[in-house]
Amino acid sequence: MTKRVKRKPLNEQSVSAKNKTIEKTVPVAKKGISSKVKLCIVLGILSFSIYSNTLRNGYAVDDNLFITRNSVVNMGVMGITQLLASPRMKGVETGNNDTYRPTSFIMFAVEKELFGFNPTTGHLINIILFSACVVLLFLFLDRLLEHKKTVIAFIAALLFAVHPIHTEVVANIKSRDELLCFFFAFWSLNSFITYFANGKNIRLVVGFVALFLSFLSKETSVSFIAIVPLVFFFYRTGNKRRSITITAAAVIGFAIFLGIRTIVLHGIAPGHSALAASADNQLLNVPAGASRLATAILTCGYYIKLLFIPHPLLCSYSYSTIPFVNFGNIWVLLSLTAYLSLIVFAFYRLIKFKKDLWAFGVLFYLITIALFSNIVFLPPALFAERFVFFASVGFCLLIALLIEKWLFSFSKSENAANTLSDLSRSKVLLFLVPIVIVFGSMTVSRNYDWKDDYSLYSTDVENAPQNSRMNIALGLVLDNNLENKELRPDVKSQMIEKGIGYLRSAIGITPANADAHAGLAHFYVVKKMYDSAEVHAKMAIMLNTMNVIATENLGLTYCNTKRFAEAIPLFKKAMQLNPKLDAEYRNIGICYLGMHQYDSAAINLKKALAATPENPKILYGQIAIAYNGMGQIDSAKKYEQLTRQYDPAFRLR
Repeated sequence: MTKRVKRKPLNEQSVSAKNKTIEKTVPVAKKGISSKVKLCIVLGILSFSIYSNTLRNGYAVDDNLFITRNSVVNMGVMGITQLLASPRMKGVETGNNDTYRPTSFIMFAVEKELFGFNPTTGHLINIILFSACVVLLFLFLDRLLEHKKTVIAFIAALLFAVHPIHTEVVANIKSRDELLCFFFAFWSLNSFITYFANGKNIRLVVGFVALFLSFLSKETSVSFIAIVPLVFFFYRTGNKRRSITITAAAVIGFAIFLGIRTIVLHGIAPGHSALAASADNQLLNVPAGASRLATAILTCGYYIKLLFIPHPLLCSYSYSTIPFVNFGNIWVLLSLTAYLSLIVFAFYRLIKFKKDLWAFGVLFYLITIALFSNIVFLPPALFAERFVFFASVGFCLLIALLIEKWLFSFSKSENAANTLSDLSRSKVLLFLVPIVIVFGSMTVSRNYDWKDDYSLYSTDVENAPQNSRMNIALGLVLDNNLENKELRPDVKSQMIEKGIGYLRSAIGITPANADAHAGLAHFYVVKKMYDSAEVHAKMAIMLNTMNVIATENLGLTYCNTKRFAEAIPLFKKAMQLNPKLDAEYRNIGICYLGMHQYDSAAINLKKALAATPENPKILYGQIAIAYNGMGQIDSAKKYEQLTRQYDPAFRLR
């Protein structure tokens, strides 16, 4: 009788070793790596291409304020030390505020040093950064899905790349802080996942440094204090010690950032700064009877609306684009219902199903949008497209999961939707291609609007005529464009009338608006309607005693109506408010000429000449008149001859 040999069951180690041997012998692994590289390249090229038309754009909105007119950025690399030790608004005319984001400003300073102020360079760097953000997002999602549903990660990253709601962040150079914040945050998540898998401390250090740089870029990544434990305690499990280590690294990084921030901002009043006030979060001053909470809930619902239907997009959603509402408003109730449903849905699935991706998508959205909900605290603006940049990751993942559920017949399989061939399926293409074409076309079109201030504001005012801030912005842009000496008189006259119309519309929406009244004062000075100019200048000063434009234009009004003694103090005050207004010396000099105080006139006119040597024609003649009035004939003749180089008909009386 043959004796049967009893085989011992394979233990876990032998099975693991056997699996590793099989993995080494299967050539498909190499194909998988190659496929992911191809997907990264596709995402990178698509992201770059869809924003490539911004390379022709100039500076827009706050770009000049934060970059070209920033005195510390103007120092180039010599200003880096000061940028590291200063609040964000240190080099900006509006003064300091209570934020600390040095990373993007250091990049601007380096760019200035290497390339000067060149918007094309700024836009190029933004596009490259965004492309990198998309690739990092894809790699993170692929790892989160444990490489089992690579195509789902790709579709989510693809939707993120083409979504039009991101145009503000990419097309506005100033929003470099948001791009850097996202880039470093997802770099850190990828590094932390690698550390979790292999235990190599270098990956932990890289993740820590990357997340710390994200904090330095913008405070938005504070939400990752919740995202990191969500990932490593619920989705990448199996090693609690490493999960705790990663979470501790994130918390320590934030604590160090918070300590540095506290030291830098020491002595600066907390709360809303000049920047926040100018951004017009109307909930800072809710009128009687309006519900702050109801309006905040409405704005949260508006984020969902724009994620599904990104039109119209606006550079500003200030008053009264989103009106004050109460809980009787149907949209408030729908928004509240939607968010309560999302919260219940996310926690139910998180508890009931292990590593549930639907729960992750919803929770990622809720955690990252909470900072800008106007419920936890009031952000600088009531609503902004840049505020949903991080949160849209959750939205894109949910849409990708819907595509998997609806379009892949084998979605229950562990390896569902994991090969490049799955992307070429007719059902997938029929669904994806129209989305990419529609959203991509909307993105490209919106990029053109960001060409410059006039293009942007004139487009957005048409879509939101009730927006006070944009009416003011467009009126002031037209005001600034009046300085173009090549303008024909009829074109200039049309611009003045349009500018007055926009500013009057703004006052109709927000009567107590100093900027609108100040802009009107200048238009009326140009039109020589001095009575109207005086009314609006005084109103602006009453509303804001620090308004430089109103102060200067009230001085011009008095000067042109020969009230010289009243004009001089106003010009001096304007220079105190803005030391860069050296040209006020000329206005003061003209006033002294009108008062026949020729010695004071000569002193101030020569100061004006030193400050603005590029405009000698008028100044030489006025200095000649001053010296002639003092009886200093030789000096008067000298400046008379200089004046004739520009105006041969000039003669002293």
